[in-house]
Amino acid sequence: MQLFRSLYVSSYVMARRPDIQITKVAQFAGHKDSIYDFVLDAETRTIYSACAGGFVVKWDIDNPEEGTMILQSGEAFYSIAKVGNTLKVGSRSGVIYTVDLATNSLVESTQLHQGGVFFIGGKYSGGEDGVLLRPKTIADSVGGHFGKNTMLLAPDSLRCAVESEDSLFVGASDNIIYELDKSTYEVKQKLMGHTNSVFALALIDENTLVSTGRDAMIRAWDLTIGKEVHSVPAHEYQAKSMSYNGHILLSSSMDKSIKLWSKELELLKVIDLDRYDGHTNCINKVEWLDENMFVSCSDDRSLYLWKVEFMF
Repeated sequence: MQLFRSLYVSSYVMARRPDIQITKVAQFAGHKDSIYDFVLDAETRTIYSACAGGFVVKWDIDNPEEGTMILQSGEAFYSIAKVGNTLKVGSRSGVIYTVDLATNSLVESTQLHQGGVFFIGGKYSGGEDGVLLRPKTIADSVGGHFGKNTMLLAPDSLRCAVESEDSLFVGASDNIIYELDKSTYEVKQKLMGHTNSVFALALIDENTLVSTGRDAMIRAWDLTIGKEVHSVPAHEYQAKSMSYNGHILLSSSMDKSIKLWSKELELLKVIDLDRYDGHTNCINKVEWLDENMFVSCSDDRSLYLWKVEFMF
């Protein structure tokens, strides 16, 4: 029944333009510096956040007032990912820290990049040096091994990545989106259209990619032809993040707003300080927790949990 309702809502959003009710459910406060990234564990209802002050904090979504510090360093943390039973945390210097979640203890810190690590996937990472750290072999990739093979992908920083079944898409500060074959890591095509750094990517379906970045535009790409097919001016200042839940696309920006878009890139809702008591500074990341709830983090040192409801 829930599946049919979800599909009904998805197809009906554009037809009737229902009112969308936004509720700020919880605030997670305690960081003393900008929060650059977080990772969600929906199964355990946990948030792990990483900040400029060099802290990683574990939050219980159902008990937001209690955060537990599980990693401290003397440098800023730019990125974080959950890989199996560990956290991988990317730093400003290029060191990637590994935390064992069973013991909440640091088990490894390795210099893998020269400069900031801007994203970490299950089996890859990228950053300021333009280098993509990737698995050595297909077998390593399937096995979940965090490999140490490197390739210089771009002349400038690698800023973001998203995976499909067969491809890895990487957005860079040379304004290009690179599509790589996941089995060989060869570049299949380059998507060119942005006029500045690409900061965020999201897959709408197997043939449609959306991107955004410093030029504050959201651009939609037809992957079968490698061309931009639609674009909209999304924010007043650079856009920082996107997330798609199968129905609604989220975007966040340096302009302190979160916007909700249909998959056709029609604006549905704006969340900001005036309307919803939103963030007071740049919003570095948004990510759906499930079909109706998402999390955001900001330079204002807080994380918010939001609920989205359709009112017909």
